[in-house]
Amino acid sequence: MGAKIAAKGAALSGDGQAPENEGIRFGALAVAALIVALVYGGTLAWLFLSDNRLAGEPVVHLALTEEEPVEEAPEAAPAPDAGDEHIAAAPEKTPDETNADEPGADALSDDEQALFDAARRIDENVAAEDVASQTRIVGAESVSGGETASDDTDKPVALMPVPDPALVESSAQGPLPKIARDGREPRQVYARPVPAGTPATRRIALVVSGMGISENATAHAIETLPPEVTLSFAPYGPDLQSWIEKARAAGHEVLLELPMEPFGYPQNDPGPYTLLTTLSPEENLSRLEWLMSRFTGYAGVMNYQGARFTTSSTAVEKMIGALKARGLLYVDNGASARSLAPQLAREAGMSTVQATRIVDPVQNPQVIATSLEVLEEVAANGIAIGVASGFPVTVDALARWAETLEEKNFVLVPVTAAAN
Repeated sequence: MGAKIAAKGAALSGDGQAPENEGIRFGALAVAALIVALVYGGTLAWLFLSDNRLAGEPVVHLALTEEEPVEEAPEAAPAPDAGDEHIAAAPEKTPDETNADEPGADALSDDEQALFDAARRIDENVAAEDVASQTRIVGAESVSGGETASDDTDKPVALMPVPDPALVESSAQGPLPKIARDGREPRQVYARPVPAGTPATRRIALVVSGMGISENATAHAIETLPPEVTLSFAPYGPDLQSWIEKARAAGHEVLLELPMEPFGYPQNDPGPYTLLTTLSPEENLSRLEWLMSRFTGYAGVMNYQGARFTTSSTAVEKMIGALKARGLLYVDNGASARSLAPQLAREAGMSTVQATRIVDPVQNPQVIATSLEVLEEVAANGIAIGVASGFPVTVDALARWAETLEEKNFVLVPVTAAAN
């Protein structure tokens, strides 16, 4: 009996353990199913609730900066009546915008090229293309307004109007200078007077060449430079007589530039009516008279190029004789060390000046500064004459330098005051 009871208990014990394990497994499955249902249910709920119509499509994200506060626009002017004409003024262009629209704004015009060539020191050792590679003319867009004195008392005294009828000879070419019947000569009458008591030494004269070609460069030089600076005009510019009147009204005496044969002619051509060693004296005289008839009121002439012409004693003597007979000053620009013109002019008893130095053989501020220092060194023991081009860069440098001369005990004089 006891054995049966034990066997029955063992059987009962085995049967009761199986249901317990099955219950545990059922519970785990239920929990997993619940988790899966929650995940899927949550995902579906998020998709429906967010209503994202771009789900699964490519999306570009833009990073937007915070908008600046917009100022309230001023109240618009009332519209014109329908019957009134209304013309809207176009906005004005700045100089840069205007020049940018113009064709060829960066290229040199023919007139500017002539001024460019006139300002350069050219002799047999310097080819024109080499000089052109060293500098470039500054066009009108770079010309700044001249600094004028604010005090009316600082303005220069205008020179007398020209021409003096007693100093003019009429010709088929045009008006020519001449010595008056009373003996007065253009080199004296048209010169800028030097104040009484001006020291005979420590004098510096400046001649700025190439005037009358570029309108803006010429106006800038007239307005910016001290009145003691002499201005030399090329014979090819338009309306030259008007420029002479403006220059003299600002106190500047003026010269005429004479184109003369350089080495390398005709590849290196100074321009029409150039004086040539290959021409007869009569032909050169005719050309000289044409050049001298371009305007009136000049005190003298200065060579433009001429390294070849000025080495010919025959050609130079004929020219000097014609100029002396008309009472003119001759200025040698100093570009050619072999020039015979100063010597032959002195031997002929003609008033003459030979430049000490070309101030700006290249457009370089340091070169210009060095040249001006040389002029000071020479003038410390006498008189120095500098010849410069009419480029605005040079003109501005000369104007600034001229302001320092008084404190250095130098005096600026017109070139006629440096003549022997």
